[in-house]
Amino acid sequence: MIYLGNISDTQSKAFVDNEFKNFQDKYPHVDFFAVDFTSIDQIYNCIENNKVVIYYTDIPPYTGLDAFFKLFNNFPNTKFYILTEPDCWQDLTDWPKNVKWIQYCWAPVSNWADDIFGEYRNFECLTDKNFSSNKIGISLNRLPRSHRLVSLSYMLGIGLDEHCVITAPLLKWHLSLNNFNFDIMNSVSWDFDKHENFKTVMSQGWERAKQSDGLFPVTKDAYPPYDDLVPNQSVFDNPANYVNNLMPFYKNSFVEFASFSIYDWPLPSICEKILNCQLGCNFPIFIAGHTTVDWLRRNGFDVFDDIVNHAYDIEIDPILRLESAVTINRKLLSNKNYTKTLWEKNSHRFKNNVDWLIKTGTKTLENGRNTLDNFLCNKLDTR
Repeated sequence: MIYLGNISDTQSKAFVDNEFKNFQDKYPHVDFFAVDFTSIDQIYNCIENNKVVIYYTDIPPYTGLDAFFKLFNNFPNTKFYILTEPDCWQDLTDWPKNVKWIQYCWAPVSNWADDIFGEYRNFECLTDKNFSSNKIGISLNRLPRSHRLVSLSYMLGIGLDEHCVITAPLLKWHLSLNNFNFDIMNSVSWDFDKHENFKTVMSQGWERAKQSDGLFPVTKDAYPPYDDLVPNQSVFDNPANYVNNLMPFYKNSFVEFASFSIYDWPLPSICEKILNCQLGCNFPIFIAGHTTVDWLRRNGFDVFDDIVNHAYDIEIDPILRLESAVTINRKLLSNKNYTKTLWEKNSHRFKNNVDWLIKTGTKTLENGRNTLDNFLCNKLDTR
């Protein structure tokens, strides 16, 4: 059984189509499914064999992990191998014994010869910075995910737009779904009881954001159709987006709040956000899941600990983590000459990180392939 469910990201779909095109020939008695969170439930009625491989292409479902437990528990005698781009899914909870999580990271770089999305491998680091720029930070927030709405609102609330370019190109579309009266408190399930000051500042910033006050005006979307600032893309091409849309932001900046797709779960990954940041040669502050920085550091990525204060990474509370990431690094944004001098002294380090990202992405994919093959061919103990 081969089932390809809804995969909205065309880059992920291109990878799946190429990577698993011969899967059924090689493993005729194994079911294969590729789905995002909108179609995980559609697997139930399609399982035919006692081994199932699921390539899960998305963030955890907004409703939590129940959809996975329902699937695994309804088929207790079936062995599930779940392939995911982020790492550490296996550590989220106590999963049933019939489940194995495998990091299968195609990363945002080429891993096969005819991959049109692998153009990243041919890019050079952007070292020709504009040292006359006044706003030396950037915070890019295309999809209006909840943590991005909160972070940009907090940044606007404390006036960080004086030093940082903040974008939210799809915010008007998001607001239009709610008649422009959308209360930001309805978009996030975090507990603000002990964070009244943060809540007040965030709410003030949200009022600014709804009026586009302090947001950098973006008139072209990242992906075609470029003139429609709504999430209706037919093709995702991150390398083209970097070259055509993002390089001007990177040329004028030295620090980036790199906002990952996953924030509420400790699921680190190698994604285009971090690759863009390092190709663009910006010091990274990660708006990401708990311990993401620690994971990157332990795996050999240079997180610039001597320049960026990553103490926020240990905060489990999502509000404290976000507030800390911004406030303890504010000097990097406000003291422009200080940061530019640091950049001049350390610009050589970005190339090493880009090389690490490409090498690690490829190695992780190779390890994922080998691990999956060993399991399916009974070369590893799957008890």
